Amino acid sequence: MSVAPQTDMQDAASAHRPGLWLLAGGFGLLLAAGLLLWWREGDRLFTDGLIAALLACF
Repeated sequence: MSVAPQTDMQDAASAHRPGLWLLAGGFGLLLAAGLLLWWREGDRLFTDGLIAALLACF
């Protein structure tokens, strides 16, 4: 019996790790930017800006 299939699965799992870290980092940066905007501009301007950004996307 060979051990190759098990190591292939471990290599495949480790190959996705940088992508997950980048995705989590991007989410964290977006969350931090939103909290900073809320703190500096207040909830009214933050909500208006968020609605305007969503409308611009669609």
